[in-house]
Amino acid sequence: MRKQDMCAIIDLNEPSAALAPLTDERPVGTMPFAGRYRLVDFPLSAISNADIRTVGIFLPKSSRSVEDHVRSGQAWDLDTITGGVFTFPYVATRDYDDPANVHRYYDNYLTFLIKSKSEYVFITGARNVSNIDVSALLHFHQASPNPITAVYRSVPTASANPEQEAFVLDADNEVTDFAASKDVAERKSNHTKPISMQMYLTRTDYLIELLSRVQNSGKFIRLPELIHQEITTAQANAFEYTGYCATVHDIPSYFQANMDMLDEEKFHSLLFSQRAIYTKNKNEAPTYFAPEADVLSSLLGTGGRVYGKLRDSVLFRNVYVDHDAQVLHSIVMQGSRIGNGAHVEYVIMDKGCVVGPDVQLVGTAEAPIVLKKGTTILDQSAAEEVLQS
Repeated sequence: MRKQDMCAIIDLNEPSAALAPLTDERPVGTMPFAGRYRLVDFPLSAISNADIRTVGIFLPKSSRSVEDHVRSGQAWDLDTITGGVFTFPYVATRDYDDPANVHRYYDNYLTFLIKSKSEYVFITGARNVSNIDVSALLHFHQASPNPITAVYRSVPTASANPEQEAFVLDADNEVTDFAASKDVAERKSNHTKPISMQMYLTRTDYLIELLSRVQNSGKFIRLPELIHQEITTAQANAFEYTGYCATVHDIPSYFQANMDMLDEEKFHSLLFSQRAIYTKNKNEAPTYFAPEADVLSSLLGTGGRVYGKLRDSVLFRNVYVDHDAQVLHSIVMQGSRIGNGAHVEYVIMDKGCVVGPDVQLVGTAEAPIVLKKGTTILDQSAAEEVLQS
């Protein structure tokens, strides 16, 4: 594929309220994952692996962490003379009644698409953690006369989120509608439901015409909803993704996606397949494990120091676990510290948190305790206040 055959749009304006307080100061796309990654690394890597070199990132309200992480796109080989990473500012919901802002919303997309000089465009968000082969998606799309291809994954009916968006497929495996999973009939052949991954591929000129038509009408319809409307009126292909995928839509799903990376098969399927996952590099010393450290089934970033006990946990960069501390079934983000004799179980600690000596924090797999960024708990009474808040 020539490098200008396809461009990509990453829309980071994704619902984040159910992930608070982890999304109080960051969008879903920059949530940390698996000890060293951010969720946006996965669409960026898929784009890079497909030799796409022109990417438009449509920023959320809190965009600082996105720009700090992505920068020029060098980690994904996107800092090229032709093409590159282009960022577009957030348009607040309250401004949609202003015709000038509505015009600007569409104009940002149109300007990017026209200047890309590409034949096709891949559209995605960041909440679906996957390792999709975008080149295979393009070949699948080119083999059909339909204007849009939508990506789905087959999820066993028993484990499908009833509110998650699913496709209604016809006998030719084409998308005819969207609905909540609970309202979509099970496919009897394999007892699954086709869950949308909110990824689409279409011709660039087709999307330009679609956006121009809506812009000229004076209506405001966000791009994802616009594609939904188009799929229900035009025939759309359904492309099945069969690799590992986790949809991060709330705290339990985020917790489980990280815990999945402790499963060797899932870890290698996602991160070490034929298509590499790239991220911004941090050149640091490896984590130090003291002779008395007791570590099993855990994933650790660089630069940390471990003297205590770890079980089934994910630790990011520069985490300190003191003597006799126990960290079980937990996620501990960058720069956090766990004091001597502390017991942390089923807890998500955001960046820069401190748990003092002998403090006990115990949640559950279904409802892990979440400590917001910079939380300091020095004694058990402070821990009780956090648990009650």
